[in-house]
Amino acid sequence: MKKLTIANCLLLISLLFSCGTDPVELPQGAYEEGVLIVNEGAFGANDGEIFHFDVASGEMETAIFEKVNNRPFAGLIQNMLVFGDYAYLVANTGKVEIVRSSDFMSMGAVEGELVNSRSLVTAKGKLFISDWGAYDDNYQNPDSFIAVVNDPTGGTIANTIPVSSRPEGLTYFGDRVLAACQSEGQLLVIDPDTETVEKTVPVTGTPFSFFDYGGKLYLYATDAANVYLHEIAPGGFEIADSQAFSVANSIYNGSFTLTDGGEIFVISKQESEDVVVKLSISSGSVIEEHFYSGNNFYGLGYDEATQTLYIGEHAGWQGDGSVLRVNSGGELIDQMPAGRGPSGFYFP
Repeated sequence: MKKLTIANCLLLISLLFSCGTDPVELPQGAYEEGVLIVNEGAFGANDGEIFHFDVASGEMETAIFEKVNNRPFAGLIQNMLVFGDYAYLVANTGKVEIVRSSDFMSMGAVEGELVNSRSLVTAKGKLFISDWGAYDDNYQNPDSFIAVVNDPTGGTIANTIPVSSRPEGLTYFGDRVLAACQSEGQLLVIDPDTETVEKTVPVTGTPFSFFDYGGKLYLYATDAANVYLHEIAPGGFEIADSQAFSVANSIYNGSFTLTDGGEIFVISKQESEDVVVKLSISSGSVIEEHFYSGNNFYGLGYDEATQTLYIGEHAGWQGDGSVLRVNSGGELIDQMPAGRGPSGFYFP
């Protein structure tokens, strides 16, 4: 997403507080700069929230969803995705909230039988939402699906598409919706018009999510010994090329991030510590095995403007976590308080 500039006149508008259950009125564009931090929340407490960090002032604004809308989010936030004017908060507790990305005012929600929603993409004026479905007696998810909503601002689920177990990341590419399905190691190609799966492509490793780099689409996958980057051919949606990086016990929870120079940071859980490892797409190699280390690492983000790595740290789930900022030389800049389980970062 391109960074939008807040008009100077809006910076002069004072923050107005409302009474009762009326939403708080914020200056339009209050969250178009800075860093949005996804705090997943703790299981059972369902206290996921979004924080906002002002890089210029160094101030952390907590619980902006609750502040703006006068109610808690009340869920475990699996993902936050921004498409156009809207940000989508996807909870793995079976809910999706849609907010205006500029000021986080609620615009709507998805209504229907979501169970364990994971990610989302917009295509052809519709929402496509990946959902693991319910667990069976063996802790498997045989009834996974993609939910379809016919309005980008939410509403009732119009259709569900049965898919391979545990669909995770989604993207819209070449006029098709692509889904990464974990359990069977598959890439699914979905026609957004007919809302049917038209092709299944096997992939090496457990696939999680998609990203663009250098005009190419990649699928990120892992196994116990490696991180894989699978390049997807735009025509037939086959795997055009694959790179394997020797990274043991890499974790996935939004915990890789990409720089404009084609470097990727991932988290490796080692015997006594968590290590951030740095990879290079252009060379196809691990370029720093030990960029930064610590404990309880849970998510990563990279601010290109300041060349700063953000690391979410969950504090062993014993209360609130924190965010570490690390410079390009692998040195700690500071550590800031965050919410429960900081897992992802968005830089408008």
